[in-house]
Amino acid sequence: MLRGLSHHAYGAALIVLAGWLTFGATEAAGLGKGPAIRARHGAVPVALVGKWGFAATSGEYCDPLGACAPGSGGSISFTFRQDGRAEYSLFQSSLIDGCGQVQTLTLKTGTVTVNGSTLLFMPKAGSYKSVNGCRPDLTGSWKFGTGDLKPVSFDWQLEDGQLSLVDPGGEASGIYSRR
Repeated sequence: MLRGLSHHAYGAALIVLAGWLTFGATEAAGLGKGPAIRARHGAVPVALVGKWGFAATSGEYCDPLGACAPGSGGSISFTFRQDGRAEYSLFQSSLIDGCGQVQTLTLKTGTVTVNGSTLLFMPKAGSYKSVNGCRPDLTGSWKFGTGDLKPVSFDWQLEDGQLSLVDPGGEASGIYSRR
């Protein structure tokens, strides 16, 4: 197929072929329909870059900024940046009869790497904030220690503009929409 090509033309043809094979493997691995950044192994695919989230409620609605009407609910969001930095937030709110509203916000920042259909989030810093109408002694803000910042591996897939994440613990598993 490549007979009769000069040394430079042969090398260029191999680079084009390798790029084509890489693109096909990226699509087959579930990395979405957009092009991927191929500067280094584990790079974040362009289609994944941005903020993703989902919310679940019962009773009244809780907005993504943490303002809740009486009721229970929560939201989870991830932000993935092109350079591999990532953020995670988990907001939870519960109305406890005879007691009051309990709200918590977990924030973690770190890095993410992608290898095929596996996404690895490695938190480096984080905090936990609680407003507890039932137990005021549990109201406050705390920083996470090193032991609280363990890497989490997800299976992921982009389909029809939505991000499906599945983690072994099930805590952040769900179908995320772009925010």
